[in-house]
Amino acid sequence: MRMTQQECIFLNKLLTSLIKKGKKDSALKIVLLVLKNLKTNNKIKDISPLNIIYTGLKNVRPLLHIQKVRKSSKVFYLPKIISTEKKMKIALQWIIKSVNSRKENNLEDRLSNEFLDCYNRKGLSIGKKRSLYETIASNRPFLNLLVYK
Repeated sequence: MRMTQQECIFLNKLLTSLIKKGKKDSALKIVLLVLKNLKTNNKIKDISPLNIIYTGLKNVRPLLHIQKVRKSSKVFYLPKIISTEKKMKIALQWIIKSVNSRKENNLEDRLSNEFLDCYNRKGLSIGKKRSLYETIASNRPFLNLLVYK
């Protein structure tokens, strides 16, 4: 099983986002259990767990983000192009927030099921991405107010 550089960076960021109160060992144990769960519960046996996690991240990360613009005491939410690091950060935040709102018993099951849902383009984090794009689409007539600096 060979990892690309992007997958390695993403796993490192996932690990650091799971660390609570400086307990890196428990976060590493959770990540390893997630990989094990994805390997055993995967219906398609040809796909590696790392590929499921990375593809799930690519499905969740947004291409655009919202920028607030005030014009004459009104606030407009206009699209803004963001960097790849910011895309990854936002996607990880969405995944972790949706994992915390799931109903499974332990964190490993919640994370593995969320990554499977993201891989299949379902789940709460994909819903957040869709709602972001709906907001951008609804404010599309006001794009002339956007001034790039």
